Amino acid sequence: MWLQQLIRWFLPEEHKFFDFIEQAADSSDRAAHLMEELLSTNPRDSRPQIIERIRDAEHAGDKAMKDMADALDATFVTPLDREDLYHITNKLESVSDLISATANHVSVHQMDTLPEGSRELAAILVKCTTQFREAAHMLRDHKNADKIRQTSRALHYLEHEADVIFRMRIADLFAREKDAIQLIKHKEFLEGLEDAVDHCAHVGTAMEAMLIKNG
Repeated sequence: MWLQQLIRWFLPEEHKFFDFIEQAADSSDRAAHLMEELLSTNPRDSRPQIIERIRDAEHAGDKAMKDMADALDATFVTPLDREDLYHITNKLESVSDLISATANHVSVHQMDTLPEGSRELAAILVKCTTQFREAAHMLRDHKNADKIRQTSRALHYLEHEADVIFRMRIADLFAREKDAIQLIKHKEFLEGLEDAVDHCAHVGTAMEAMLIKNG
């Protein structure tokens, strides 16, 4: 029995580490698509259900992060540097966290209306998570390095696109919104979406750094 445990400690099941990365990426992608659905939903009655589904996606990302940490603690030899495996999973999981936190604004702040620019930013967010989800599923094979690097560059381009939209919409908001409370609510919501897109670019940077380090 002890010999089997010792072997498992030294010789990891490599696939499980990539499983956790993929699960974290899938969770963030699911949360982003649900955010887009939330912003396209007019009836207020259906919003709580969508927000709850976003929380479920966040919890799935949290679980992937915990599973990765537990697997790293229980394994002596890992397929890639253990700090890199933890870092990339953490970056992926942080996107679902930010999306969930932003969605919570709708219920906590009792937002009857959502700010102009929300749908534009959510559409970019979906593009980002779709791309890094596909890249995360390619990390198992080093032959996909070029495609993953292209994804990283695309994510940074999308981040720039989101920054432009965010600045324009914030300027419009301050120019026309006279209700201070409404302004704060809408500003924080837009900031949440823009922050989530920023973290998608961080995912791209982390993936590219992993490729360079382990290439």
